[in-house]
Amino acid sequence: MIIEKIRSRVYRIWRIAQNYQWSFRLVLFLKGIGFTRIISPVLLYFYDRSLRKHPSKNMLAARKFFKENESRVLAVKAMLADDKSREVWGGVLQYRMFRTPYKKGNYSLKDQYFPEDIIHIRNGEVFIDGGAYIGDTIQKFMKLAHRDKVKVKRIVAFEPNKANYRMLEKNYGARKQIKLINKGLSDKEEILQFYEDGNQSRLTNNPEEVTTEVTVINLDAVSECWDATWIKMDIEGAELSALQGAREIILRNHPKLTICIYHSNEHMIRIAEYIHELVPEYKLYVRHHSKGGNETVLYAVV
Repeated sequence: MIIEKIRSRVYRIWRIAQNYQWSFRLVLFLKGIGFTRIISPVLLYFYDRSLRKHPSKNMLAARKFFKENESRVLAVKAMLADDKSREVWGGVLQYRMFRTPYKKGNYSLKDQYFPEDIIHIRNGEVFIDGGAYIGDTIQKFMKLAHRDKVKVKRIVAFEPNKANYRMLEKNYGARKQIKLINKGLSDKEEILQFYEDGNQSRLTNNPEEVTTEVTVINLDAVSECWDATWIKMDIEGAELSALQGAREIILRNHPKLTICIYHSNEHMIRIAEYIHELVPEYKLYVRHHSKGGNETVLYAVV
């Protein structure tokens, strides 16, 4: 489709720009003023409108999956801590199945990972950034800490992508309170197949996609993470296995959790189930941070 080709080309140019050190501040500035929020929604509007008339294979698969798992859907909905979470989460499911436009107020583009009605920075935070990318979440976290006059004990950032990790080293490698680790996260330490294209990357089992190998590790095996008070994950579909690899930390510390659940239909259900099974005391919230299907985040706080 023409619209999808245009979207792909725009994102490709955007990814290339992010690979260069000189563009780091420019990228963050353009994101801050809403550059991606101006171009993407226009293209997305026409793309979604066409999909409502001609559903894609992914949409049909989502309809089948959520119908077959209706009892799990209802159970997760009952776990959520407030009406807004239930409405937001239901709206995301409708979007995945039918491309139903989001109601006003059911998404927020400015506060991803840090919605102030749910989660707050405290003194002595040990913040784990799973999928640190080029450091944009670290920068926002530090800004909020400075604003609230909160002292951060440590930030531990995991980023397996080589290009992104080089950017992290150049911008944060000299900070004593920030520990950078060039590995991915999973439920155990091993070497896995990896697809890497510039700063876009993910684990893959498709031999045709493999471009390199990457080392993944479990958080429970990283001593700098043992006293974690906050864990954020956006790791391209590896979130569930990474949570399983942080089981002991979660059981012991009950850290705040900020976990992306949008990478698969199964994750939209299973991640909430797993966290609830592990620590029933967690209050679970869902917020959505885009006008499309990406950036759905589950927040867990005690």
